[in-house]
Amino acid sequence: MNLLVTTKFDAIYSRLFQGLLPQQIDPKGDTNKFYSDLLELDVDRTLLEQKLQRLTKEQCYGNLKPVFNSLFSSYIYWARSTQTTKAIHALQSLCILIKSILSKNPTGWEVIQILSGVDVHLKDDNIPAMNRHLAAQLALIFICGIGQMSPGAYFLRIDMYPSITHFISSLEQYTLEAALLLAILANYHRSDASELNLYFKHIKAAEDRVVMHKICRATAYTLDICVKAYQEADMEDSQSTLMSTLGSVFGRFQTHWPPSTKDSVVVPRNSNKQPIEACVSLLPVYELLSNNPIFSSVLTTKNGSGSTGLLFTSLSLSSYLLVHANSTSSPRSLAYANLSLTWLLLLSTNSQVMESLTQPATSYPVHTCRQKQPLLPNPSSDQRPVCALLDCCVLWIRHNLNKRLEVQSYIHCVWICQHVISFLVEAGIRLNYYWKELWSCILLLLEFLANKLDGLYTTGGVEKLVQETIVLLNICLSGCSSFLPSPHAIHELIYELVHGYEIIQKQAGLLRTLALSSSVSIPEPQTKAPSQLLTSMLETVGHYKTKIALVGKISATQAMQTVAREIDRDGLYGVTEAQHIVLPKRSNEIFGFARYGSADILAWLSSYER
Repeated sequence: MNLLVTTKFDAIYSRLFQGLLPQQIDPKGDTNKFYSDLLELDVDRTLLEQKLQRLTKEQCYGNLKPVFNSLFSSYIYWARSTQTTKAIHALQSLCILIKSILSKNPTGWEVIQILSGVDVHLKDDNIPAMNRHLAAQLALIFICGIGQMSPGAYFLRIDMYPSITHFISSLEQYTLEAALLLAILANYHRSDASELNLYFKHIKAAEDRVVMHKICRATAYTLDICVKAYQEADMEDSQSTLMSTLGSVFGRFQTHWPPSTKDSVVVPRNSNKQPIEACVSLLPVYELLSNNPIFSSVLTTKNGSGSTGLLFTSLSLSSYLLVHANSTSSPRSLAYANLSLTWLLLLSTNSQVMESLTQPATSYPVHTCRQKQPLLPNPSSDQRPVCALLDCCVLWIRHNLNKRLEVQSYIHCVWICQHVISFLVEAGIRLNYYWKELWSCILLLLEFLANKLDGLYTTGGVEKLVQETIVLLNICLSGCSSFLPSPHAIHELIYELVHGYEIIQKQAGLLRTLALSSSVSIPEPQTKAPSQLLTSMLETVGHYKTKIALVGKISATQAMQTVAREIDRDGLYGVTEAQHIVLPKRSNEIFGFARYGSADILAWLSSYER
């Protein structure tokens, strides 16, 4: 006969979840002693989660409400205890209970009391590190679980920023959780109450470079794991060798993990689920670069802190996020692609970052995704890191053109190219890059818009996208002698535009069609309207198209030679010397991402709690 053995832990929680309070379970006992004894027992996470999962929302907010109130009050008390074992078990239990309760969509139950001890735990160095870590997790679970509902406003009524940054300073091994907590808090009601958000204000005014460097280091290591997850999920990656793959695997078992991530990052066994939840760690550094005036200098400092490593690794990860975004076309994968493009736009509009990315590198430091055909050419040894920004734009355009067009993401992509090339022109940097790939993609985008407009599903903005793409081509054409590395590269640009003349010509009709239903225009300080820029461009390109036609039927090589002769003899027809380019300030908000970020943080916490 099989006998079911019930543990003491199981028996106690079974009676509690039947609606019995401690004084009903043990009428002669003391409530405080009851919970003290319970917290002596190891927490059976699986069993407790299963019991909570079986409870309905009506039970939790109905007859079991007094039981949960009793549990929460007592566990908060014991979480502050100097008795380490009981404090740890209390915090572990609170994390499980809160996660379960919040998953049942609370509407009116006051759970704010649960967080009364978090601030103290984060800043008190006398509390054991494990307890403080669990308190940070508890806060993350709460704020990610409660979302934008009113109980979350509790965090805006107290200022936990000093405690969070002190926690990072004193416990570097848990930097990532604290940084994520700060980023999620800064996004609370961001769209309509940013000036009321204490954490958003603190991020803007922050000056502690040590804390920023620690966040950079933790994020760099985590994003590198995210890149490896993509590489290991597709062994066809042309740049993944046997040795590099083995190295990444062995790296997970080495004893000297960076202390900032040892206990925070776990790669799921099923690495085919992309992007993995750890990609959410890009959010804290996005917030810092977007809002803090000194973070760019931290990001570009080469002092062994991992900051520049973060810069290069974020470029690598962005390429994978952008290539694979359309593999599932899920709102989540597209949200990460949008976060990535907005991050890249921030990089391209920051002069200090761009100065760093355009410096010569001893070896190319960015591993750009090459997992889908057509592949990008392999970078040459003298390519500068800024090329990775252009790579990401090429990859996004190549692999995500479809009827359900993410128009704003494409506008971001075009803006990135505008800012990169404008910076090169202004700095007089002749960049060695496989430019033909970029010219082909720009024309591919314009051709897609001209031919597929009637079948596109968008939320609007196509006219804006066409206009910005025309502005981009004009920047390239007017400044080509300043940023292209050789006369041959200039000849190649003109030839590609001649080859795509009909595509460019179609944009005039497309803009007229779109103008019937929209009044979108490029904001100042553009010196010419896009329609004027288009007319000038067609005049220049048409000139060389006519010259080629006069020669008669010739090969592509001979056509290129014709273009070269004309330019070498007379200069670039119809193009005056590039003037100082002033591009308007770009929006860098990521409205809506916090929902996916919060869900992934909860999933990520669950993955390494077990």
